[in-house]
Amino acid sequence: MAVFPMDMQRNGEFGMTVDRDNARVVDLARQLRGAETGGWSEAALRVIADGLGWRWQDDVSGPRLVAVAEPNAAPQWAARLRPVGRFEKDFVHGGEEFVGLYVPVALPEDGAVGKAAAFRTVAEALTREFGRASIMGAYGDPGPFYDSAPLWGSPFLRWRQRENTLELHAGERGPELLLQPTDPVENWFWRQGHGEPYAVGANRDPANAGLGFPGRWHTDDWDIFARALGDFLGALPAETHALGIELDLGFHARVPGTYGPVVFHLACGERLEIVYDTEELGEDIADPGSCGWIPHTTRPAALDHWIEAPYHSGDFGIGEVDGSRLARMMVDTLRGLGVASPRDLSLSDHAQRVGDYHVDYYGLTLEENP
Repeated sequence: MAVFPMDMQRNGEFGMTVDRDNARVVDLARQLRGAETGGWSEAALRVIADGLGWRWQDDVSGPRLVAVAEPNAAPQWAARLRPVGRFEKDFVHGGEEFVGLYVPVALPEDGAVGKAAAFRTVAEALTREFGRASIMGAYGDPGPFYDSAPLWGSPFLRWRQRENTLELHAGERGPELLLQPTDPVENWFWRQGHGEPYAVGANRDPANAGLGFPGRWHTDDWDIFARALGDFLGALPAETHALGIELDLGFHARVPGTYGPVVFHLACGERLEIVYDTEELGEDIADPGSCGWIPHTTRPAALDHWIEAPYHSGDFGIGEVDGSRLARMMVDTLRGLGVASPRDLSLSDHAQRVGDYHVDYYGLTLEENP
């Protein structure tokens, strides 16, 4: 349940309905989106805090904003401001003193499953209010200004405006509303997009071309690719569930002696599963079981795939994915088939289309066939 913190403890009201909770989150989001941030100066942000009923408390890591009406609320419900520091100063150009106002909107207690579900609930409410986000995706590691990604996943939805951007953001404890100046975060994105092995994973609508998201990177090193692939897979079910999307990816591989068929197919929505198709590879290949693949005859694949494949990875829900193991299984298989480099991989047609969005899989390093 997404609980707006300002009402968390009022008169013992712990039984609020989801609709009521979300109405309060939407109201806060509306106020944040319309706030006059005054170049993100301290003076302007103090006025915003007063208007929202928050008391300003200076802290070593930046100001905390505590609801005046809820002085005894747990500290994790406090909003916080992110000052410009050593990791932010290279990305600001307008004299901003702060680069973000973060407001927790849910603190689920049931791990990654609860955090992803809370994020999705709030996302659906904000989408009804503001329309589809102009940009969505998952940050990967690192996130803006070199933050480490939360272990449960790093999904985000961004409603971009010229001066400020409102984002539904994955915090360590659950979803947060984040109001931020638009230019610094987009400047950070540009700096990450040129050959960086830790580039951002993000989705964007084609209409938003030129809004400051980076280009792709590639690698010819199997070990680097395996680490990137493992990071991509590890939190994928949480991220797809949180965003309300499904991924449907075929992996082409230039296997010597073939035309470059689809070797793997990945499906991920509520659960993640990868299948391995050996039909076009001939008979002189290593036993797939030696890499960890499960024969269909032993246990059928659990998810729908658009190729009939005799082997699969098993299926995994939120918090169940061992990304490093799955990545190593795929990479060992490809190397055993004689695929020379990760540059000999590509995605199937339309893999970069997810609903109304065009998807750039920065962390995965791959793109669909031209």
